[in-house]
Amino acid sequence: MGKGTLFEQLFHMSLTPTLVMRCDGEILFVNDSLAHLLRLSKEEVKQLNVFVHTDVFHVQQRDVESLQNGEETFLLLKKKKSRFYPAHIHIQLLQNESDYKEPLLVVQWQEYSSNIEKQEEVIRKMKQYKQFVKQSQDAFIVTQHGLIQYMNPAAIQLLGGSQKDEYMGRSFLQFIHPDHFDIVHERMQKIMSGISVRPRAEVQLLTKRGVVTIESSATKIKFKGQDAIQYIIRDVTDRKKYDEMASKSEKLTMVSKLAAGVAHEIRNPMTAIKGFIQLLKASKQYNEEYHDIMLEELNRVESIIQEFLTLAKPKKETLFEVKSLQQILRHVTLLLATHASYKDCQIVSLLEPDDLSILCEENALKQVFINIIQNGLESMTKGTITVKLEKRQESGVVVIEDEGCGIDEATLARIGEPFFSTKQSGTGLGLMISYKIIEQHNGHISFSSKVGVGTKVEIAIPYIQKPVNV
Repeated sequence: MGKGTLFEQLFHMSLTPTLVMRCDGEILFVNDSLAHLLRLSKEEVKQLNVFVHTDVFHVQQRDVESLQNGEETFLLLKKKKSRFYPAHIHIQLLQNESDYKEPLLVVQWQEYSSNIEKQEEVIRKMKQYKQFVKQSQDAFIVTQHGLIQYMNPAAIQLLGGSQKDEYMGRSFLQFIHPDHFDIVHERMQKIMSGISVRPRAEVQLLTKRGVVTIESSATKIKFKGQDAIQYIIRDVTDRKKYDEMASKSEKLTMVSKLAAGVAHEIRNPMTAIKGFIQLLKASKQYNEEYHDIMLEELNRVESIIQEFLTLAKPKKETLFEVKSLQQILRHVTLLLATHASYKDCQIVSLLEPDDLSILCEENALKQVFINIIQNGLESMTKGTITVKLEKRQESGVVVIEDEGCGIDEATLARIGEPFFSTKQSGTGLGLMISYKIIEQHNGHISFSSKVGVGTKVEIAIPYIQKPVNV
């Protein structure tokens, strides 16, 4: 017995009312169960059209549009007003049939049951999710073996196309910027192998509109029965530009505040040097003690100028390097020492004796520490700011404590919000940018404060673990 004959016998012997039709509603095959249900002969049923005789079949053209468009492979319709009995109508797409070049639809009628009700609920939720994906402003892309198998309208728009056919079956990696190719490829391999990765990644895409910066999350899913990766992508190009502008604005504000203090700090050693030169000129004799003091003062001037220029120069590109956290803090406290003395304040450093090396962008971290120490100084009329560095588990924790007016709980909860500031002329961008910088360093900031006592800020940054010889 041939396979075709066997399937034909099973079709006709099935107790489930079933027919096979073309996508235009023309009926090709009918089994005995359906003929019995409709109380018609099989030939009489085949003379009908499913979409024309909707009072008989209870299936309309719009019900199967998603199947005809290839968006779905099966449907489950619930018809409570069937003239025979309440029924579920199960419709499935058949493709690549040997005798028919066009796709066919299999329609089955089943009585209500609790199992079918549960199946229907699952299908309903799947439809809701698909509708959400279709209408989402975020781009959704599904890949199998690195090739694009699905994309929603937002993804097409992101890549600058007009139709999904332009991208279906193409490698997703060909749209990744060369600088991030290896990162994305490694993430794909880890996800497919079940290895956990960071939930979000920021990379650049090559689109018809040019290079865009995206933030994406990737998840391993089942797509049409096979393992796949679903990407949820958001274009953050404009947000990145805004962040850079806000960072530059905050940096300029900070540099302008420091300028007067730096000028005063330079004037003091220069006055001393000038005095010693006048003394040497008057005595017309070499004095080694004067020479050493002048060199020391000149070195101090050079150090202050270098720190100021390092902070003020434009940031070209984020480049993480291995740096000493102690050294960064020493530079910051040196730069702010004069500013503190203006306000009858002092900065005391208590640093961990063991050198803590971190992978960082030095200027960005200096911006954070300067911002927080300056905030502390502005909250005091006089007093001490203590800067500590402690080693806790896998992080170096910088603790900055002031003796200022403190912050109440309601205000403390809003710290870090853009455009929220306790200062009359403040923008609130300084701490927002500080949060972002520390997040980029895989660290975190926490605030604690008591009104009338002061505020404590803790900044935890992972340090580089030294290998242990066994």
